[in-house]
Amino acid sequence: MKKKNVPDFLKAKGFYISLLTGICALCVICIVYVSMLTSNNKDNLVDLNDSTAKTEDMVSDDNKVATDEGTQEQNVAGIDADVPMDLTGDAEIHEEAQETTSNAVATEGTAEEEQPETVATSGKGTNLTFNEEEGLLWPVDGNVIMNYSMNSVIYFQTLDQYKCNPAIIIQAEVGDEVLNAADGVVTDISYNEETGNTVTVSLGDGYEVVYGQLDENLNITKGQTVKEGAVIGKVAEPTKYYIKEGTNLFFEVLLEENTVNPMLLLR
Repeated sequence: MKKKNVPDFLKAKGFYISLLTGICALCVICIVYVSMLTSNNKDNLVDLNDSTAKTEDMVSDDNKVATDEGTQEQNVAGIDADVPMDLTGDAEIHEEAQETTSNAVATEGTAEEEQPETVATSGKGTNLTFNEEEGLLWPVDGNVIMNYSMNSVIYFQTLDQYKCNPAIIIQAEVGDEVLNAADGVVTDISYNEETGNTVTVSLGDGYEVVYGQLDENLNITKGQTVKEGAVIGKVAEPTKYYIKEGTNLFFEVLLEENTVNPMLLLR
C-alpha cells in the first residue's frame, strides 16, 4: 500500500508553531477589541446613570431645602415639626403666658390703686397740718423737772454731769396714761437705753413729737393715725439714765428734724 505524499512544508515544525502563534495573536486582538467596545458601552451607561443620579440629587436637595424651610417656619411658630400640633402644648403655654401677663398687669394696677399713701417721717407729703397757734396738748399731768436746754448745759443727777437737754422731762407716776399732743401719724416705734420705749408722731408741716419712757404695752402701731388726746401708752419705770430724777415722761418736739422748746407750744 502506497503512502500519500505530504508536502514538505507541512512536515516542518516551524510551520505549526507559526500557525499557532498567528491564531493566538488573532484571539488576543479579538479579545482586546471586544474589551474596548464593552468599556465604551460601560462608560456611556455610567454617564447616563450619573446624569440621572445628579438629577435625583438635585430633586432631593430641593425637597430638603423646602422641608428645612417648612421646619423653620414651624419652629418659629413654636411647634416641633416631628410632633403633632395638638400634642405640643405650645399654643396652650402661649395662651397661659398671655393670661399670666394680663393678670400681672391687672394686679399691678390694683396694687397701685390700693397702695396707701406713704407717710413721711417729717410729715411732709401728707395731708396733715399743724396749727402753731393752737399748740400742743399736755401729754401727762405733772411738773417739769428738767427744762429744755440746747443753748446751755444743765445738771443731770443720775449721770452727775452737765449737758444739753433736747426735751423736757415731765414728772409722772408709773402707769399714768400718755396722751397724744396733736393729730398725727405714728412714724416710728423704737427702743434705746436712754429713753426706753419711744414713739414718734408726725404732726405735719415738718413738726414731730417724741414720747419716751413708755411702757412696752403700747396702744398704737406704726403708720396709725392718732387724734389729739388719744392714749398712746403708759409711763414706765425710768431707765438707768433717770433713776435719781424719778419716774418721768421724756417729751421732745422737732421741726424739720431740729429740736425746739416744747414749752413754746404747750398750751
